[in-house]
Amino acid sequence: MAWRSSGTNNTEMVDKLKRFGVITSEHVEEAFRRVDRKFFVPAGNETLAHSDQPLKEGNVHISAPHIYGSAIEALDLVPNSCTSFLNIGSGTGYVSAIVADILGPNSLNYGVELHDDVIGHCKASLAKWRGASVNENGNISTINFMDDDTPDVHIIKGNGLNILKSEGESVVGYDRIYIGAAVDSAELTNITKLLSPGGILVGPVEDELVKVIRTGVIAQGLEDDEGSDEAASLSGLNEEFTSQLLSGVRFAPLAMLPVIYTIIPSNVWNPSIRRFYPNEHRCASMALLMCSNSEIVQPLPRVPTPDERFNAAAMLPKSIWLEILSYTHRRWFAPEQNETDFLKRRLRKRRQRLQRLKELVEKLKHAALLPRERGQYTAFWHAGGSLA
Repeated sequence: MAWRSSGTNNTEMVDKLKRFGVITSEHVEEAFRRVDRKFFVPAGNETLAHSDQPLKEGNVHISAPHIYGSAIEALDLVPNSCTSFLNIGSGTGYVSAIVADILGPNSLNYGVELHDDVIGHCKASLAKWRGASVNENGNISTINFMDDDTPDVHIIKGNGLNILKSEGESVVGYDRIYIGAAVDSAELTNITKLLSPGGILVGPVEDELVKVIRTGVIAQGLEDDEGSDEAASLSGLNEEFTSQLLSGVRFAPLAMLPVIYTIIPSNVWNPSIRRFYPNEHRCASMALLMCSNSEIVQPLPRVPTPDERFNAAAMLPKSIWLEILSYTHRRWFAPEQNETDFLKRRLRKRRQRLQRLKELVEKLKHAALLPRERGQYTAFWHAGGSLA
């Protein structure tokens, strides 16, 4: 029913996406209503803007609305959160706009696109959707929206298959990733390395739309090869990831050439952009700066024991702390995962694996019985039997 979600306007299209169960979350529905597809379709296709079908003109391509609805629902976006989003093969910018609308002003929104004409279309579309200015800095186009509720969208000219994991914002990883063109299992494995722990990726792998969750970092010395072949057979991933098949799809492949090693620049912390950092970072940096304003000389504790008060003043001046904090990344103050949490997660995964094995055994039993039962029923009917 999803492909029947066409409408004469954006409201009617979204109504049908909701009616047929493609869109189920209220915040996703509202975002689809606020981001009209007519601003993003390839030139010359305006009359088909709200048809539930893919549209293409040259390099500019936009997928069917029901595909985007399923993908954005699967990303499990948290409205008005401090989330980093990466759109690989960002195309027209339609998905980037919907995600920006949901995540709000404290989020980071990046897109990587290879073709100059597609980047030009994307910038123009985003500006038409919501008044914006475009700042150019080398291979990075930053779309600054005039309202305070929509985060800037950064479009980087590059190849999504060659994003460097060891440099820039990719060192920390991204909370959510969407892939706008088909990749194979090996390419998917490389892209999932860009996910931060707990992050979610959605995209087409060959002819299937899949969802991948990075469950955490495998602890050193605790790797277990048992069952790894099973996990790898699903999508080429190891036990650090879980994968789920969403639907069958047909996407053009993500371009492999030209090879452009792409760096997504990291943010340099300063007080004016602290809202883009997770709560742990904001609290820790605020505490340091508050301490730097305290007088260094304070009354000593009456009895200098560990249980008594201590001098909380930072020994360095505030200007030094500002310089130091500019070298930290978004995950700097995030608590490290301990061994107990890791083992609990592994136990849950083992239970899930056992459950899958039980289900597989039941299916095999059922499949083995079918031929014999079919023969019994055939003989019964030939004998003139009837059912009550």
